[in-house]
Amino acid sequence: MASRRHRREPSINLAPLVDIVFLLVIFFMVTSTFITPETGLPVDLPQAVSGEARPAGAPVVAVAADGTAYWQGKSLADDELLGKLRGALAKDQVGTVILRADRKTPHGRVVQVLDIIRRAGAKRVAIAAVP
Repeated sequence: MASRRHRREPSINLAPLVDIVFLLVIFFMVTSTFITPETGLPVDLPQAVSGEARPAGAPVVAVAADGTAYWQGKSLADDELLGKLRGALAKDQVGTVILRADRKTPHGRVVQVLDIIRRAGAKRVAIAAVP
């Protein structure tokens, strides 16, 4: 008598495929960068042809067209801004602060904010502009 062999239906094991897909998703999540807005304030920046890349992790001070200074999206008086900047610069090794001033801000107010940034201990001030 001939013995009958029971053949199994061919199937694909999906467990390793699912593991690989999850590993790829985790890899892309970990290696991707998330862009956070610099300030919650829309500022109409002036244009410039020359410039450098934005320093990573530098504190940002924004000045609206009416001259109001903003730190992390909140408007601050000059003495409060000075205190916040001193605290931020105490933790920072580089000492760079980015100034985002609206193009319609009076020049005198921009100079006042620059003075506050320098008094807070900033070694470098980068003025943000649109290329």
